[in-house]
Amino acid sequence: MAVTYMRRLEEEPETYDLKFTALTKGLNIKVQEWVLRRIPDSQSILEVGCGTGALASKMALKGNNVVAIDKNFQMINYAMQNYPSEENVNLLYQIGTFTEFPVEKNSKDIIVSTFMLSELRPFEHQIFLRKAWSALKPNGRIILAAEFIPSGIWRIPFKIKRWWFKKKLRRLRLRTTFLVKWFYNYIEPIGFKIQTLKTWKHGSIQAMELVKLGKEPGFYRPKPKKFKGIRAQLRIYRCLFTGQIDHVPIEPGIYQSGHPNENSPIIVTANYEYTYIKVMRNLKGLDAWVLCVDSNGINVWCAARGNDFGNAQLLEAVEATEIRNLTQKKKLLLPQLSAGGVAIPQLPRNSENFPFKIVYGPIWSKDIRKYNDEQPVRKPDSMKIAKFTVSHRIRAGITHTTFLLRKIFLLPLIIIAGLLLALNWENKLWWIGELFMWIIITNAIIAFLFPLSNFTRKFINKGIFFGTINILVLGGISWILHGSLLFILWNLSFYFWIAFFSTMSFSGYTMSTSPREIQTEYRLFLMVNKILLIISLFFLAFGIIFYII
Repeated sequence: MAVTYMRRLEEEPETYDLKFTALTKGLNIKVQEWVLRRIPDSQSILEVGCGTGALASKMALKGNNVVAIDKNFQMINYAMQNYPSEENVNLLYQIGTFTEFPVEKNSKDIIVSTFMLSELRPFEHQIFLRKAWSALKPNGRIILAAEFIPSGIWRIPFKIKRWWFKKKLRRLRLRTTFLVKWFYNYIEPIGFKIQTLKTWKHGSIQAMELVKLGKEPGFYRPKPKKFKGIRAQLRIYRCLFTGQIDHVPIEPGIYQSGHPNENSPIIVTANYEYTYIKVMRNLKGLDAWVLCVDSNGINVWCAARGNDFGNAQLLEAVEATEIRNLTQKKKLLLPQLSAGGVAIPQLPRNSENFPFKIVYGPIWSKDIRKYNDEQPVRKPDSMKIAKFTVSHRIRAGITHTTFLLRKIFLLPLIIIAGLLLALNWENKLWWIGELFMWIIITNAIIAFLFPLSNFTRKFINKGIFFGTINILVLGGISWILHGSLLFILWNLSFYFWIAFFSTMSFSGYTMSTSPREIQTEYRLFLMVNKILLIISLFFLAFGIIFYII
């Protein structure tokens, strides 16, 4: 998990090696030693992601001709300041990335990259391997080292540790690195074979030596994924009942609906498993190519709002796959809800690498077949307006409630239960269940009665509206359960706050407003929410203590 901190460490090249060695507990040194043993002298070497140049200089001092690149100017500058003082060292540092090697084709004996794969997404892994294949001489080698998911029971502590590091990253406002999950799948299809493999720490750190094969680099296509049956349905329920906190990705790439050919349409969607299953089910009977971009396992709407489904993801999907060579169709049918992330004017035009025209299809995948058959010049309202129907509100309500219970309320409920047990009030644990009930009922009210709030677009106003309704509903339920007006009065502000907070949180599920509109009122919401929360917790605590005593 040390790789997770690399982005922060790279801001301080002077201390990078020392801190990274501490984080890996010296494993990075063992990896470097292993790499150096695999490299003879008099080789033409390219190192990708060279960092401070520590490994590059050692390879050069062995008598090799080394070009070392990194996208971070600070790292390259630091590496050049610490250039080896020995004579006749063939070492060149340059700014460069995994997509732009500053070397000629078929020019390198070896390409080296250590602890870079975790910085790349699956399509980027494939692009990197294809670029490396082109840069290597026949029978050339790639030597890689990276953090992988360990095997067996060791997955459990690995995932716990990763969860802990991700929490730290969120506090530091840094984007997390990516699990190297499907990399082994890409090796042979693109044109390599594994010659040597070395592992440390139960497989969590792996180094490998790959040998270039074939006359041309290939493309990887994921295996067909089932979207029918009980197991697929259970995967849908998993997405619904985990509050969409967990990213649930499938391998990004090209999938097939039916038996597509060179004249079949190209449907573009996210690699969120729920989305994939629904789209493939709704395409039944339509022969089409389905291109799943790497949205980081997030649905189209949320991914487009969060910069996970945009121009960058679309361009890399086209580059990493052979979609432009599979079909004569030069049109990509994108989900309408991706329009918030994909900026068509900024995409290449009449480009050999991106020869496509972008068309936004219907808002719901159930209309894709009809849209494809009729090819309307203008979409009817039913295909372009997202109506927040009862069925949609039920699904959104379930997912949102689960999200709140897991993400917001679970820890406070556990703490309260612990306090009750510590005070020997085991017979008062029923109150945890009542709090749980308040949360569920509040969110059910918001989901079912949401159309009543359409008199305003501002979610702060909607929150006040549902807060008022919630006082009446939960107050009535509390009267039935306890028959105490004083108990209700103590809890009125908390009844109101639950609904006020939940309404704003529900905004991301409704499609009733734009992210920009939400952002404009979010600062005011945070201030009002903080005041309401402090007041409601104060009265809630006194009310519960008074009632228990």
